[in-house]
Amino acid sequence: MKKTFLPRTFLINLLVIFLFFASCTKYEDDIQPDNTRLNEKIQALTDQTYADYLAEYPGFPGGFAIRVMHNDETGFGHQGFADNFSESIHFRGQSTTKSFTAAGIVLLYQRGLLHFDSLVTAPIPGKDIPYLPDTEGYNIPFKDKITIWQLLNHTAGVYDLINHSDGAGFLDSIFSQNPEFTMTIDLMTSYISEHGKFEFEPGEGWVYSNSGYQLLAKIIERVSGKSIRQFMEDEFIKPLALNETSFPDMGNEQTIPEPYLDSWAWLSGEPVNLTTQNMSANVGEGNIITSARDLSKFYQLLLSGQAGIKMAYVSNYMMACVPISQINSTGYGMGLFNYKNLGYGHGGDGSGISVRCYADPANNFTVFVLTNCWNFNNGENDMSLLQEQSLLLHNLMFETKKLVLGHYK
Repeated sequence: MKKTFLPRTFLINLLVIFLFFASCTKYEDDIQPDNTRLNEKIQALTDQTYADYLAEYPGFPGGFAIRVMHNDETGFGHQGFADNFSESIHFRGQSTTKSFTAAGIVLLYQRGLLHFDSLVTAPIPGKDIPYLPDTEGYNIPFKDKITIWQLLNHTAGVYDLINHSDGAGFLDSIFSQNPEFTMTIDLMTSYISEHGKFEFEPGEGWVYSNSGYQLLAKIIERVSGKSIRQFMEDEFIKPLALNETSFPDMGNEQTIPEPYLDSWAWLSGEPVNLTTQNMSANVGEGNIITSARDLSKFYQLLLSGQAGIKMAYVSNYMMACVPISQINSTGYGMGLFNYKNLGYGHGGDGSGISVRCYADPANNFTVFVLTNCWNFNNGENDMSLLQEQSLLLHNLMFETKKLVLGHYK
């Protein structure tokens, strides 16, 4: 069967588009808690979500999954997937990678190996090299004004290469010649430097930047002396027993470990399989492979001070959010979004997968939601159904919290 390739402009991380829904904040509305066992409640909610969606979009080839951790109980529901689907099946976690990258930076800060308020041109403590290379390839605009803190909360103004048409075209031109080419942070940053691209001057706004998080990955490598992949394995995957999580970084690592979840785009009634992808252009910001169990576990541990980072650092730094706009209360800290009455976490969208995972440590509550098919049934140039899907997942997290706790608070 001939494989269909879609341009990177179609496969890019779409969280920037979905930030529109940050204004759709839920508010507390107390109800009497349902005493049904958690797993039964979550499966029933998943069944209803899938049935309602299928009734509106007959033939939809994807499914939905919800996983909840509350106190000592876990609930997991799924519908619309193959028979082997479980909470341990692998999928691409996309931009949830950013929470790991940010946690890596905070871990290095906790060890006294870097400073948040340092400029990226400053020397690394105890070393005679700067945080970012002092080379033409890293001569990004306003480099001498950018701090690590600004990279973490997306206020540095670093040009988001992958979510601009010229940057996506640059990547497409390379991958079209060699689909297994290993893209590097050096090469992508060189493009930004050569063309003098930027979003705004540092500190003058907020724009979600995948490229900014790639620079953080580079900083982790230079401070730790390890590749970002090895660092993640040593500091998070092994210590936290995240046995279904990995961070592939080579162009020929395009498959997912078995068992895995296929991902799709539903284009005008035809399913297009997007599971096989070269993710080397997404290192540090979107290259994670994980599972519902691992991802939920990571956010639950991180936001309760059990992921190797002291709770004081998590609450004082990672959860210290800046507003992403002037029209709503949504904030972004260090690799974490905050939605009022829901919690802290991150979403990821790419290659047909949309996933969200948020934790509320005060209520010992963590929710994970996922769909594995992007709805482009109106054609690939019509984003309305995909935006509708994102809003569905957003609201589903609040609905799940209300179902479990009896309120959104």
